[in-house]
Amino acid sequence: MGEQNTVLFIDAENMPPSLAAVILDEAKQQGFLFHRRVYGDFSRSALAPWLEMVPRHALTVCQTVAGAAGKNGADIALVIDAMDLLHTTDATVFCLATCDGDFTQLAMRIRRGGGTFVGMGTTHASARFRSACDVFKVVDAPKSQARQTARQMKPARTLAADVLQRAFVAAPPLDDEWVGLPDLMKALKACQPDFEVKAYGHSQLCKLLAVSGVELADKNRKARLRKPMLKKVVDNG
Repeated sequence: MGEQNTVLFIDAENMPPSLAAVILDEAKQQGFLFHRRVYGDFSRSALAPWLEMVPRHALTVCQTVAGAAGKNGADIALVIDAMDLLHTTDATVFCLATCDGDFTQLAMRIRRGGGTFVGMGTTHASARFRSACDVFKVVDAPKSQARQTARQMKPARTLAADVLQRAFVAAPPLDDEWVGLPDLMKALKACQPDFEVKAYGHSQLCKLLAVSGVELADKNRKARLRKPMLKKVVDNG
């Protein structure tokens, strides 16, 4: 048995562009993908990132303009095109990436017409839309991308100057003004019992210190306060 002819519709109003590659990969697993369309009012700035995905994934843009308030022109255009392809092509698998429960009736109609309906969406997708599909695939960003997004959403923080000075004073010196990182970590925890490097958006203490005005040496095994910072702290009492 040969590959099934497959079409893909993406509801840009309800799916993030970061999932474009994952959506395409899932659709390609269903058969020969001869239509791949993305729907939305791309004159809206919120959908501009989707336009960056268009040439990268060879998507066909279906521009729709919303009519009266609360009416979604993209949904209507998508449904019309899906029914058109059901009756005028030999497509047998219809993939729709959305989280919108309004497409439940479309899924049921495609199935009654003899087509296989594959839904794709995030974990927040409508339960009734999921149940109306022959198959529903939960799509999510790769873990590395999710971590990067989390870092972008939660900017890294720096240690306060007064906390640093107290920690450096409390930690036993190695030589001159230098302090070993393990001792500095203990001193920071003594100053702030709930101290955690990750809470500041960093994976290592040396990275947190580097953006907090601390000088590192000996392959990040020891640290000291930079002179300007120390002077400022002393001047302020």
